[in-house]
Amino acid sequence: MIDYYFKAHHASSDSNLKFRNPKYLSILNHLRFYLPEIFPRLNKVVFLDDDLVVQKGISGLWSIDLKGNVNGAVETCGENFHRFDKYLNLSNPLIASNFDPRACGWAYGMTILI
Repeated sequence: MIDYYFKAHHASSDSNLKFRNPKYLSILNHLRFYLPEIFPRLNKVVFLDDDLVVQKGISGLWSIDLKGNVNGAVETCGENFHRFDKYLNLSNPLIASNFDPRACGWAYGMTILI
């Protein structure tokens, strides 16, 4: 993956610099989703990115009812920004049958996991 994103012949053809950033390539970037398995005795995990600015108390996050969902996060859709059709390979029939292309992704910076 690193060769694909950082070789000179690919760098000029890939206009989306976000996905060439090493932090998106690191497996540790996805570790947050395994926190409930790493800490099985916790009923809920609130994950905050290191660049997040907290302006008031966050204790209310503990009382949020996730209505059976295992992940709660801040939705980030505006126009076409962060919609699944921008991230997923919907030409794959298995993926296309299980995801709504117009559904919104979420901001990873504030995630509640149970």
